[in-house]
Amino acid sequence: MEKLSIGLLEMGYREENKTALGTIQDIIEYAVHADELNFSRFWLTEHHDDDKDLPYGSPEMLIALIVGMTERIKVGAAGVLAKIHEPYFTASNFKFLNNLFSNRIDLGLAKSSPDNHYLTDQVYDINDKQLFDKKIERIYNLLQNELENLQKNQIVLPPFGGTLPDLWYLSISYRNFPDAIKYKMNYCRSIMHGSGLIDVNYNKDELTMYKEMFYQEHNFLPQVTLALGISYDPSGSKNMINTTSKFEATKKSTTIHVSSMNQLYDLLHEYQIIYGIDEFILMDTEINNTQKIKNLQGISDVFNLKKEIANETAAVI
Repeated sequence: MEKLSIGLLEMGYREENKTALGTIQDIIEYAVHADELNFSRFWLTEHHDDDKDLPYGSPEMLIALIVGMTERIKVGAAGVLAKIHEPYFTASNFKFLNNLFSNRIDLGLAKSSPDNHYLTDQVYDINDKQLFDKKIERIYNLLQNELENLQKNQIVLPPFGGTLPDLWYLSISYRNFPDAIKYKMNYCRSIMHGSGLIDVNYNKDELTMYKEMFYQEHNFLPQVTLALGISYDPSGSKNMINTTSKFEATKKSTTIHVSSMNQLYDLLHEYQIIYGIDEFILMDTEINNTQKIKNLQGISDVFNLKKEIANETAAVI
């Protein structure tokens, strides 16, 4: 059994009495603790709701703040709503951040469109079924073909020749593997989006084939993660999948695992085997930031995440 890596997905929701700036402070505090406790990633969603207390829309500026206040954890978007953004600015901004902060930036791309009609009305071809694929292709070409873009289009994404952010394809299934391979993208599969039960089609063989095909094409293996929603139950009495949890306050349709820390430990190790994945992205439904940070400590303790920091320090000495 391989060691597990655990990252976090931040949706931006806190208690109703929080102001937008108060929530931003909570998110930063949460991320700093995640870094200290050796979580692998801190991903922020993008959303454009009609909630007057919405703390942020696009997460790029917040990503810059968080990565500047942490030391090890990879920080990124999961994901950028590619349909409504100009690929040049997405590629340029994330590449710039990745070079400022020592290759610690993840760029996840999401296919969904915002519910906000004002935004979608600004995109004349928003109903084009191929729009997302076109945007991915443009982002890929901007990042991967620097010299050609300089010579043919007089385009430079500073710093020229710099390191590129890790690209991530976000999906609820494995049907997009061909595009992920084509555009050299890592893969995050979500089993929390939607209110149905967890997909029991683990597709471990498909994942193995994707990795092999990716390696044949690019000569290195992709990173793969599994995203799931969790709700902490200290008693461990519920241990079930819940589609109507307190996360209803966020107005999102989400499938949630309700469990104690020990049950979560068993669950992720079970998923490690049946899905064939060694890294998980957890979205904690807790909306009280103090408790949310306590949950971080509990997860770090039960999975012994800080041991890896001690091992790295010992190796350096």
